[in-house]
Amino acid sequence: MSRSFRVAMLWLLAAEACYAVMRVSTRWSASASTLPWAEIAAVRFLAGSLVPFASARLRHVPLRVADARNAWLRSLFGTGGALSLFYALGTHALSVGDATTLYSTAPLWVALLSGPLLGERVGWVVWLAVLAGFAGVATLLHAGLAHVGGTGLILLAGALSYALAIFRVRRLSSHESSEAIGFHMSLTAGGVMLLIALPHLQSIAPAAMLPLGLSALAGGVGQTIVARAYAREAASQLAAFNYAGVVFTYLLEAALFRRVPEPHQVVGALIVIGAGVTVSVLAARRAAAPAAREHAE
Repeated sequence: MSRSFRVAMLWLLAAEACYAVMRVSTRWSASASTLPWAEIAAVRFLAGSLVPFASARLRHVPLRVADARNAWLRSLFGTGGALSLFYALGTHALSVGDATTLYSTAPLWVALLSGPLLGERVGWVVWLAVLAGFAGVATLLHAGLAHVGGTGLILLAGALSYALAIFRVRRLSSHESSEAIGFHMSLTAGGVMLLIALPHLQSIAPAAMLPLGLSALAGGVGQTIVARAYAREAASQLAAFNYAGVVFTYLLEAALFRRVPEPHQVVGALIVIGAGVTVSVLAARRAAAPAAREHAE
């Protein structure tokens, strides 16, 4: 394991820890107030945009994107994913850990879409892993399908939207600063969330200020530092470590809300994580193969 890979892995784990704090703080905000979920999301993204803004000023990198088409597609698809996640976190239909697990099916969608969108060959092992992943989703939702089925489907659709955003990030990251990409996404998502929240906008109660602030800060920092990881190593080499965020979220939820996952939740989450890690490792090997052949030649 190279030093560059170790540093990238640590950056990614730190980002996943920040995202876990963001998710749990979002649920905390919803529990501590009557704020609508869209207003909570708007605060997270609009206030969180200050993090990439400050980072860009400190690092003297541009905030303006040159590739406007792909930046808008990335931001709109990413906003679609964020809508589903914050809806689930704000409405209490699912535990925070379960919502995170369902949202973490994005790599499975990436694997399914790699063939039609990128022309990549998807082998039978990947297909089996994807099928196993969605079997894990069914296991996770089985006990409460009657009352969380709709929210679960919304999260899966959000994961698909986020997967489409990932394809755009791959195209943008080679020539745009991470701060510019994050700032564009934050303003787009924040603006959309604010428009949705406007008819039911409320004043923020003092009890909600701390969790709202934590959600915005942690989300903004996570969104910025995750780019540090991908600047050092290819996304396919690090994707398996994204699932640390699921574990972090379940642990934080148990510590803050005293909510211990039930057996079906643990089994379902482990199946989804195992399938996602398998798909990610296979993608990493596939990406590394051409470089290995060139080196051999």
